[in-house]
Amino acid sequence: MFMFIGLLTFLLTAIFLVFGVFQKARGKNTKAFKMAGISFIILILCVWLDPEDSTTDIATDEKTEEKQEETNKQEKKTKEEAEKEEPKEAKPEEVTKKNSQKPSEQASKQEKPVAKKSASYGVEAKVVRIVDGDTIEVLMDGEQKQIRMLLIDTPETKHPSKPVEPFGPEASQFATETLKNKTVGIEVGSEATDKYGRVLAYVWVGNKTYQEMVLEKGLATTAYLYNDLSMLDQFHKAQDTAKTRGIGVWSIPGYAHVDHDHGYHYEEEKEVAQKPAAKQAQSKPAQPKPAEPALKYDVNGPDRDCGDFDTQAEAQAFMESSGPSDPHRLDGNDNDGIACESL
Repeated sequence: MFMFIGLLTFLLTAIFLVFGVFQKARGKNTKAFKMAGISFIILILCVWLDPEDSTTDIATDEKTEEKQEETNKQEKKTKEEAEKEEPKEAKPEEVTKKNSQKPSEQASKQEKPVAKKSASYGVEAKVVRIVDGDTIEVLMDGEQKQIRMLLIDTPETKHPSKPVEPFGPEASQFATETLKNKTVGIEVGSEATDKYGRVLAYVWVGNKTYQEMVLEKGLATTAYLYNDLSMLDQFHKAQDTAKTRGIGVWSIPGYAHVDHDHGYHYEEEKEVAQKPAAKQAQSKPAQPKPAEPALKYDVNGPDRDCGDFDTQAEAQAFMESSGPSDPHRLDGNDNDGIACESL
């Protein structure tokens, strides 16, 4: 309504002004200017009192406020996300508290070192020495340790009262070729050590035990030397390969036995075969005994154990020189007069 009146008043104002100018030009007095002024005042009042314009202004203000509020919310959300992504800085009091801790307290909170694992099984170790076919020395956990392999037995090469047995040197050579200076996995059995202090373990080369390898070659047999039997079935399968083919220790009749704990029997059968020729043997001149090895250590010196000797003969000579009481306990618990039988 006010908009219509305002438009009409605007037209009247324009008409009065034009008419007044025309009359003034003709030199006549006119009231047209006065009417134009009145129309202009009415126009101003219509514009000022127009409620639609006020409503528009209010609506515009409300929209502006809503837009500003939405903008503020978006900025706040962006700021919170940025704070989550940024690492939190330690508070000054937390830094002071951490620095004030004693070195011993800080060290105790550090993780304890864990034994390094190999790519397959057990603790990683480097083979540094081959004692014989079933005994090696390794560098493990920063220490050099002697490892006696579980569930196998190879022919003797260093026994004090037995000669070198058939396939004993071959077993030692195979161990040297397969293990010397190599990194292996040492999996300790249910018994950690034997009476000589040797670690009882399975020796892993990749994903296969060395025990299985030497059994397949016919250079060892399964043996119940210690209590751990967890891999006996696998070892029987590996052993059957060589036994079926009749290779290695299985090539000599009666020499090797499955799960035997008393070694090999080649010398016993040889002695039986030689009995008919006993008289002939007696006529032969006696062979000179081999010279006893020189003592490596003073018998009156500090206590010694089997790990101090390179060969069983050295240990035997040392024990015999020490006296019948065996003060260094090299004979172990079986009291059979043989020192360091594992060497």
